[in-house]
Amino acid sequence: MTTAIDSNVLQNLGINAKQTSEEDKNKIGQEQFLKLMTTQLQNQDPFKPMESGEFLGQIAQFSTVTGIQDLQKSFETFSTSMVPNQGLQAAGLINRNVLVPADYLPLTEEGLSAAVELPDAATKVNVSVYNSTGQVVHNFNLGALGQGVSRYQWDGTLPDGTQAPLGGYKIAVDAQINGENIAVKNYADLPVESITFGGNGSEVNVNIRDLGSRKFSDILQIS
Repeated sequence: MTTAIDSNVLQNLGINAKQTSEEDKNKIGQEQFLKLMTTQLQNQDPFKPMESGEFLGQIAQFSTVTGIQDLQKSFETFSTSMVPNQGLQAAGLINRNVLVPADYLPLTEEGLSAAVELPDAATKVNVSVYNSTGQVVHNFNLGALGQGVSRYQWDGTLPDGTQAPLGGYKIAVDAQINGENIAVKNYADLPVESITFGGNGSEVNVNIRDLGSRKFSDILQIS
């Protein structure tokens, strides 16, 4: 049985009852909690004392809440400390090529550089190139490829021998694996030009040439 504590008792303990109930009722320190528990034991009905299980349960609840709060603070501190380290790593990527997921890739004077990631070995890998209106302008076969990441390039030459206009193209890749034709993830293979920190300062973004800003965590591979 839990006995109510008079407001005068709280004031004698140095706890403002009004402030606790209205302004900060969700915040109570460990020292205040122990004082309240001691007072509760001293003022309980001796003929109907609080059961030990109930008493221990209250302590366990407080310990759990305190532990979770401490853990949250630890993770926040760890996350904050990781940002500068991540920034240093990202800074080392400037002018280096990285692989990031991308369905739309730029065709430049140097061609189009990309990569595919296969979950298993494929007997055939087909690449389809779409223009801005959604029309297929080119299809080419990469042949048989092993499991993992494989890079490829397209110089922009169309089936009729003409050169495709420079600009962005949608790329779709499918592979024949274990007798089934499945879609596989495509990656852009482009250099990092600069890095920026997110608006809240909690993440690092890499600015990739002709592709834009991507999260540091999006990078699959560095070359």
